[in-house]
Amino acid sequence: MILNTCSVKFYLEDAREKHDGFSIFCRIIANRKKAEFKIGFNCHPNEWDDKLSQPKPKGNDAHTKLAEINRIQSEVNSIVADANRRNKMLTPSEIKERINGNGNENHTLLSVGHKLILQYEKTKQAPENLMKIKNTLEYVKQYLKEEKLTNIPIENVNLRFLKDFDSYLSNLSVGKYGIRLSINTIGKHMSRLRTVCKFAQDSELIQKNVFNGYRIPHVKVRKKSLTLEEFQRLRDIDLSGEPEKDRVRDAFIFCCYVGVRFADSQKLLKVDNIQFNQNYNLCFLTIIQSKSEHNVGLPIYIPIIPEAMEIIKKYGNTNFRKIEGNLLPPISNQHANRVLKELAVVTQIDNKTLTFHLSRHTCAQLQYEAEIPEKTTGAWLGHFSNSITSVYQNNYEKTLAKASIKFANYLRGNGSEE
Repeated sequence: MILNTCSVKFYLEDAREKHDGFSIFCRIIANRKKAEFKIGFNCHPNEWDDKLSQPKPKGNDAHTKLAEINRIQSEVNSIVADANRRNKMLTPSEIKERINGNGNENHTLLSVGHKLILQYEKTKQAPENLMKIKNTLEYVKQYLKEEKLTNIPIENVNLRFLKDFDSYLSNLSVGKYGIRLSINTIGKHMSRLRTVCKFAQDSELIQKNVFNGYRIPHVKVRKKSLTLEEFQRLRDIDLSGEPEKDRVRDAFIFCCYVGVRFADSQKLLKVDNIQFNQNYNLCFLTIIQSKSEHNVGLPIYIPIIPEAMEIIKKYGNTNFRKIEGNLLPPISNQHANRVLKELAVVTQIDNKTLTFHLSRHTCAQLQYEAEIPEKTTGAWLGHFSNSITSVYQNNYEKTLAKASIKFANYLRGNGSEE
């Protein structure tokens, strides 16, 4: 049984005094949290009794102010008693809203999700995450519709609901060909739902973390990337008679060199972002990744190797370079992926779907094969955790084969020679 503990105190605001005194504040402390608000009256310090936390009887309008204080105290007691009867946990903010006449709003899962979306839009925070949260809420609507519900109160979201929604996603077929969602895709939707519930908890609409006891599904997968031989075949193929494919191939290969995401390659790779470092006689790209600008916002410094600089020089006289200062030709992700799939057939890249994002994985994997330290590769890619970089580096067979030769030679007494 839930037993809410609550205390109420009235006090004068410690700020600049107005002509009719300081504002009278009400402080509500419930379940170790507090909320404060003005009761709508002012009082001079010499007319206020600090021990009793109320106006002195002979003060100006003392009876009116005291009546309002008693009304609030009585209403708080009534709200707490009603919540205890219904075995419902209260928050100070909820009590405050009901006292001020705003407590009739029914907070539902979808309405809380809508408030979170409005906050994202207002602060322009993580636009990519915003679209993904909207997508997850669409799945929630579909699930509720199947359950013949239009919505669900946010306080009714519990472990049973989470498991049922998880099961619904597991059995859902999507797209033209009715493909089932992967375990990691389901996990991402559940993670976004957790963001909505965390927002409700931070807003004191619910008391506890409803995800306690629920484990978000996730399996480790080996990220695919191009082998060195596949990369070289794609890099060296003659596309002089096909300028459209040539531009896409150049953009892809350039991103294999620098390791940036597609969105950043189109928005952030500018001539102005290139800086020459005299100490190392090398040019660097300085960018703030779009994926992290809303939380970390730290710049990363990417070395431009000579092969990458050749691609930059190749497009030196183009309009997009002269007018907008872009380093790479303007292309859409969908168009790039379509062209890359055609090039995969020509260059005999089998057993993997060639998409633009594979360039970032290829950069990480080839650096691993070149025995570049993982921490250095992480800095190159703009990762703030080595655990993220290790996911990109996955094809260990070639490196392990080299290591086996070194190990065998060492055991034979030949040192580290291969």
